[in-house]
Amino acid sequence: MKEPKDNQAEAPADASWEAELGRLEIVGPDRVRIWQDKFHRLHVQVEGETEHVDVKPARAFPISGAADLVSFLDQDDKEVVLLQNPNGLDPESRRTLEEELGRTYFVPKITYVYDIEDSHGAARWEVETDRGYRVFDVRDREDVRVLDGTRVLLQDADGNRFEVEDLTALDGGSRRLINDEI
Repeated sequence: MKEPKDNQAEAPADASWEAELGRLEIVGPDRVRIWQDKFHRLHVQVEGETEHVDVKPARAFPISGAADLVSFLDQDDKEVVLLQNPNGLDPESRRTLEEELGRTYFVPKITYVYDIEDSHGAARWEVETDRGYRVFDVRDREDVRVLDGTRVLLQDADGNRFEVEDLTALDGGSRRLINDEI
């Protein structure tokens, strides 16, 4: 006769998770080289190790910037390199990484709000950004987030991101319109 399931010993920790933790190595910038080939594929190589081709960089904490880490993901979104202190890279690698991160984390800064009009369950924002005039829809108030009390991040219905770096630096009319949405 089998014992009831709740009397059985607990299963060991997930072996694949343990293996993944053991595989991760944080590498310093002095051991890493980053470049793009003629097909605009990003390459990253750790000194004395395998070269990874067609990787994409991802900041470890893109919103808060709490850690100075950049992860490089392969085509299956599996982490292949975790880079600490990317500011210490050689100049060419750093320029290449900054350009790629700039494309990945393109976030226009809102400098003026002309109008925010609620319509059909979404808010239509009409704004001026550091990249020019924009009109976009925000579906839900949860897509407008306040960080550190004065920084506002929002995502439009198409997944594009926008930022107000400092709400207090905007004119009074823009602040009132945004405050009604947060």
